[in-house]
Amino acid sequence: MTAAQTFPPSLVLGAAGFLGLNLVDALVARGQSPRCGRRARTNVLALRQRKVPLVQTDFDLPDTLRAAMTGIDTVFHLGGHYPRLSLEPQKERALGLARLENVLDAAASAGVRRLLYVSSTATVAPRADGRPSTEADVFSAPPPWGAYHDLKWHLEARAAAESRLEVLIVCPGACLGPWDLRVGTSAMLVGLARGLDVPHPNGLVSWVDARDVANALVAMATHQAPPRRVLVAAESLQLQHLLEVAAAFYGVTAPPAMSDADALAFADDEEHRAAAGGPRARLARELVDLIIHGPAIDASLVQRSLGIAYRPLDTTLVDFDAWARRVRFIPTKAQEQTA
Repeated sequence: MTAAQTFPPSLVLGAAGFLGLNLVDALVARGQSPRCGRRARTNVLALRQRKVPLVQTDFDLPDTLRAAMTGIDTVFHLGGHYPRLSLEPQKERALGLARLENVLDAAASAGVRRLLYVSSTATVAPRADGRPSTEADVFSAPPPWGAYHDLKWHLEARAAAESRLEVLIVCPGACLGPWDLRVGTSAMLVGLARGLDVPHPNGLVSWVDARDVANALVAMATHQAPPRRVLVAAESLQLQHLLEVAAAFYGVTAPPAMSDADALAFADDEEHRAAAGGPRARLARELVDLIIHGPAIDASLVQRSLGIAYRPLDTTLVDFDAWARRVRFIPTKAQEQTA
């Protein structure tokens, strides 16, 4: 039997995003043609280039979700609500939970067997003994560190409580690599490469190549008895060290880190400016919260149970750079020489 025949029919929610595109590539590489959910206003050029079937899915319109899941065995839910700003945590929580409920209801109604919910390492609690946190370390209540942590805790708790179908939870760290079209976690790398100031606090960041997350999702989907919850992160580094490695790669000097208090104040000011109609915040509040509160993480379970191998940082930087220059997020070598 071919890989396409053995892989169950699947739907990817959030297929046009950073992780979504890498997951679609991982599935296609295994002979699968996943059904890919899209909202009416989503840019799907990258998905069309992959020649995968597209279907309308709107998290606020349950009928579109039920229709998209008809005949589907496995749903990859990579489209959990992500607050653009952190100024209204209760509103963001209510919206995120309502949309997740629509997804779970649709999956149960359509007879979906397995749903993989992509959460966040924001739900990983630090250990009292100071050792790296594992899948067993979950906050007993939402951590008081802003809208993002609050939302992700509530969403993961709801997903874990679902009993009508099998729900598996995958918590990736800060994703780097190709296809970050919205320049999310890669923003600091792009800024360094362009010689821009990169405001940031220092603290632990558990990074991972997005392609390794995609491989973990595929392995979870096809495993007969996978773990119920996994963390996916290559290593936990001080952000300042990671930026210094990236800066050396680009032949620039990494800027010094801000204090925690200054980073929080700067991020809050940036969010209020963005909310008032200004450009995108130069430093997102959820990023500051993740960095200054992030614990060291032991994400070896996916290696032991699923056979996932993590790419080293230098490989990820080289591959990201090649992709970012191809899409002109970073000037090409020829442009740098003529500048």
